[in-house]
Formats: sequence, structure tokens, C-alpha cells
Amino acid sequence: MECRYNLNSLGNRRIIYFDCMDCKNGGSLRDKNCLRSVFRVLTEKGNVDELQLRKMGYTEFYDEDQLGKLLEIIELRKNLLGEEVWAGIKDCKRSHGGWRAFIRDLLTKEIWNPIQAYEILVAVLNQYKNLGIQKKFDPNCLDTYLKTLNEIRIRFENTELIRSYLRGLKTHEIFKARIQPSFVTSTIKFDIPNGVKLVDLYRVGDTRIMIYDLNGVDKLYLINPPELHLSPDDVNLLMRLKDRVIRKYALEIIHPMEAREHFKRIGFELLRNITDRLSREELKNLSEIFARYTAGYGLLEVLFKDEHIYDIYIDSPVGTAPVYVDHDKFGICTTNLYLAEDELERISSKFRSIGGRPFDEANPIMDMELKEIGIRVTGIREPSTFDGIAYSFRKRRERPWTLPKFVDEGMMSIKAAALLSLIVSGQRSILITGPRGSGKTSLLSALITEIRQNDRIVLMEDTPEIPTNSLRGLGWKIEHLRNRPVVSRHHEDSYELSPEENLRAALRLGESILIMGEVRGPEARVLFEAMRVGAAGNTVLGTIHGSNPYDTWDRITNDLNVPSTSFKAVDVVVSLGYREEREISKRNRYLRNITEVRKKWEKNPQIENGFVDMMLYDDETGNEVYNLKDSDVIREISIRKGMSLDECNANLELRGRMIETIVKMSGKENVKELLEINHVLSANREYIKLMNEQTPNGHIDYKKLYNDWKKWFGKYVKGLKTEMKS
Repeated sequence: MECRYNLNSLGNRRIIYFDCMDCKNGGSLRDKNCLRSVFRVLTEKGNVDELQLRKMGYTEFYDEDQLGKLLEIIELRKNLLGEEVWAGIKDCKRSHGGWRAFIRDLLTKEIWNPIQAYEILVAVLNQYKNLGIQKKFDPNCLDTYLKTLNEIRIRFENTELIRSYLRGLKTHEIFKARIQPSFVTSTIKFDIPNGVKLVDLYRVGDTRIMIYDLNGVDKLYLINPPELHLSPDDVNLLMRLKDRVIRKYALEIIHPMEAREHFKRIGFELLRNITDRLSREELKNLSEIFARYTAGYGLLEVLFKDEHIYDIYIDSPVGTAPVYVDHDKFGICTTNLYLAEDELERISSKFRSIGGRPFDEANPIMDMELKEIGIRVTGIREPSTFDGIAYSFRKRRERPWTLPKFVDEGMMSIKAAALLSLIVSGQRSILITGPRGSGKTSLLSALITEIRQNDRIVLMEDTPEIPTNSLRGLGWKIEHLRNRPVVSRHHEDSYELSPEENLRAALRLGESILIMGEVRGPEARVLFEAMRVGAAGNTVLGTIHGSNPYDTWDRITNDLNVPSTSFKAVDVVVSLGYREEREISKRNRYLRNITEVRKKWEKNPQIENGFVDMMLYDDETGNEVYNLKDSDVIREISIRKGMSLDECNANLELRGRMIETIVKMSGKENVKELLEINHVLSANREYIKLMNEQTPNGHIDYKKLYNDWKKWFGKYVKGLKTEMKS
């Protein structure tokens, strides 16, 4: 019985899928009938890049190297038939016609099983070594016939398949399949080149992650999930479970956000009814795998949960190139995961259900948030692409970044972090500028943690990236407004307000600190006008795409049509960028400069000395250069706080010493948790408490304040370590 098959093209890759569900021996190139079917199809279809044999519970994958052994035999067959190698014996007596028929049959029938065909050929040659048999034939004809057979034998032996056979390899050793459970439709490759170096090894949940340095520059992020190591009995259980769920629950209407936990719970209960051989822990593990591939995000979940990953990229056409990621330690890494088209379509359908918006040829761009896991999803498809669906996933931390954590990560120095802390406490308006992925939103969330908790915050975003719930839970008062996403701004049926409408509403909400997730449209004009006349409250924080203060001013005034003088409402521009170390592909995010915007200029702040760097990173020396002595911003902060300039500088120094202590203690005591917001918040609260205790005296003794705070912090760390041990 011939197996059913279909041929698909993914970009420039051709893949043949065989349905081996009804095959007697399960479907494998180790089976001669299956090998015959595959050989015939390859002969008919030509070059193929991958073969998949789909059978009950498992799929066998054969790559180009394995198929190349068969394609080489097919090419040999084609050449021998084209040459009519039997032509030399056509003049022999009619009784020798069987020789020609044998050669034709060998090349048209027996060759479907190349090893068997070779064995038959060798057996026939050995048979004619018998002198008694040789005397029955015309010597000249026999000599021609044996020379022809030997030529065919030699050409067979020059193929990789027959050479492997002659080295003693068995069929399963010649055709090495990569085997996966059939519910894992995406491809996971483990072809690790020789001589590579393992540079990191850790776990994400139940999945092993191995990172290899391939050549000193490129990195391989290798996923090794537990589903690849399930026993046949466990795979069979999951297949039975899937069939039961389809029959029993197919018509249930479940909210997409709740579907995964729902199917996990159902899977656990049904598995418990199907079998009694598994422990509770094993049942939980299997139900987790089941939920991942039915209502979850498949193997993308592993990448979503890896705290070391910032961004995940899937290029079109899907399946032809691996997924790649941006890793916090190793930069851009290629993974060993190739998503299947049907898997990505299933996940896309889930995205559509969650986002409530179409994603099709009429609406080829998707921009949404997976709130439950903190992932921003951007998708694009035809007609905006040539080759299908592509995705970019941006991860955000569930907890906001903190300035001490940025210092620990090497993004900024202690003094720069202290300066930013002072600027925020002085209620100055700040714009954070930088290219995509430079950490603008992360820094914005860190600056929010420096805002006093008794101040009201109005936060505006189109896609939620600031961890608002975490901040609210810790005591910040935040009103979160939702802007209409960029991709929906021209859709009349969009239910969100435009950013400019939302901004006008925010300005009527009363005295508050206004935070713009990203300034990028017509709302900029409304925002800067409100800032200029003082209607935007005490402080405005926001982010914008740019590279430096001048680039930011140019974009706001020329691209967004904000009057140039309105830009004076900005007090400070914080510029972020990437720094690449020699011979290392990883890009390090870093703080390039903190620039104050002075007010005595008319047309161009760059020409008229309107931009003055308070802090500048010198790329040549790798050092930070500070200019705070004549800073208007420092002077205005000191006036606002009722301090002298000396006191303001002492306050700046104190903030730096506290940040330095937090960072050093986190390393010395091996408690990186100290860098997280809940502990930094406790440290800041103690600082405010100690400051308030000294304020009635009319003079702040910053040395005593720091010593008292440091003593408290030492006890705090000791208590935290005791708590972590218990």
C-alpha cells in the first residue's frame, strides 16, 4: 500500500510530508516498503530539502544530508538508464536477452530499495564466477555482460549510501532520523557543530537551555524541552487525551485568556481517569505539556518565560529560518527552533481572539499586549510582506527597573543614577530619547520609582509596557489611560480615544505628574502647549525615538509640528544608545548623556547653546564627564527644595552613596534581590524618614543621615537573608 503524501514549499525549501498512520510497520526508512514509496516520490518530484514521516504518536524528520544519499542513487539510476548500459550486449544471441531484462529490472524495479538492489547485483556477479555456468554462454557476450555488471557495481559503490553499507552500518544508522512527538509540529534541531564551546546552561521551568559560542561571535540558544524525552506510553497518553478533549469539549466557548489554565485543569483530570500508573507530579507535568500545545503558545512559551530574553523575532517565511532572540548576556542568539506554519497560524488565531482585532490581508498589521505574561506583540503579514507572517515580541519585566539595577547592569554609573534621582525629585520635565530597544521604557519605569508616592500620576500608553499593577501594589497612585494604537489610528471603528483626546482629558484630571509612554504623533503639539503654559502639572516624563538632544528637538519641531520655543518646556533630555565592545557582537545599552535644555535661545538650541550636557559619556576614553557647576537645572532644584547649592550637591552625593551601598551589598552578600523595586523602595522610605527627622532642626547633617541609613540597611539585609533561608 502506497503512503499518502503532499509536497509543500516554504520559501526556497521543499518539504515532503508522508502520512504513515496506516502503514503496517509504522512508517520509517528502515522499512523496505516505506523506503520504496519515498524513493519513487523523490524520483518523481526531484530535489527535496526535508522529509517528514508522520505516524501514530511520532514524526520522523530526515534532513538534506539523509535525503542526499537517496537523491544520489536516483541520479545514478537516471544516468545508467540514459546511457543504456545494457546496449553492449544487444548483439548477443537471443538466449542472452534475459541479461538485458535483468539490468533494466535492476534499475527500474529493484533499485527502489538500493541496498537490496546492490546485494542482488553482487550475488549475480558471484554466481557467474562458477566455471560450470560460464561454459553455458558465449565467452565474448559473457565478458561484455560481466564488465557491464561490474561497472554498475563500481558506480553503486561510489555512492555514500552503499559506502556506508559496506562499512557495516545498519539501515537505521545510515538514515538517522530526528524523532519528535507528533503534537510538536515545529522543528527542534540538535545539530551542534564540532568544536563549539558551551558558555551557559540553565533551566526555564522544565526546559533545559544551553548557549553555545559558535565561532567567537555567533551564539546558539539551544532549547531542550521535556516533551522530546517522553516515553512512548506518555506520548500515547497525550494523544488519547487530545482525542477525548476534541470529542468532549470542542464546542465549549472559553475566554482566550482563560483557555490555557482551563485545558491544563481538564487535562489533569482526564489523565487521572485514563491511567493510574503516574504520580501526581507526573500528571501535572503531562497536563502542562498538553496545555502548552492546545491553548498555550507552544514552544514560544519557553522563550516568553526566560528572564534573560528581551526580544524574540520570527521572520517570514516561517519554518525556513530559526527563531532568534536578544539575550541580556549574549546579545542576538540564533535558536534551534523552527516554527511550523500550522503552529504559527494557531498562535495567530489566539492573538486575534485576545486582541479583539482582525489580522488578515485587509488588516496586515497587529499591535497588541499579552497582559498575563507581559509581552508586546507586533505582527505583519501579506500584503505587507512577500512571504507570510512575521512577528516581533518585546518582553517587559513584571517588576519595574530601578536605578541601582541599571548601575549593576553597567548601563550607567552611580553618579549618573544619583543625578537622575535628584532631577526627578526636583520635579523637572524629562524626555528620554534613544533608538528602539535602547531601554527607554525601562528607564522611564525606573524614574517613576523615584517619584514620591503621595504624588498622583497620570500615565498614557497605547500598548501597556510600564508595569503599572506592580507599581500600584507598592503604593504609587497611577491613573492609566489607554491611547488608540498606532495601527488603529485610521480605523473609524476603533474604540479607544486618540492620544490628543486622551491628553486633553488627562489635563482635566487635576494636579498630577503626567507620563507619556511614547511621544510620536499629533498629541505632541497639545502636550508641549500645555507644558509651556503650566497646565500639565508639576512634571512631565516621556520617551521619544531619537539619538541625541538635537535630533529629538528636530523631530519634535519639524516632524511633529511643535513650535520651537515650546520645546523649552523640556528641562532635561536623557539620551540612551548602544555600545559595542571590540570583537563582541553583543550590544550593551548605556546612558550617553544627560542634557539640560536652557531657555535663552530663539530658533535653534544647538547653535544658540540651548543644550548643555550635565553628563556626557566620552566614547574615546570610556569615562563620564560632568558639568554641574553652572547648571540651571541644579539651581532650579535647589530653589524648589529650599536648599543652598552646597546642600543640593550634598544631597546628590548622598543619593550616590546610597545607590553604591545597595549595589555593593547585593554583590557582596550575593542577594541580587536587593536591586529590585520592593527593597529599593524600603531603602528610599527609610531615607525619607531619616530626612524628616532632621528637617525640624533646620539643618541636614548628610554624613549622620548616611551613617544612620547604612546602619539600618545592614540590619535590613541581614533580616532579608534570614528570611530567604527559612
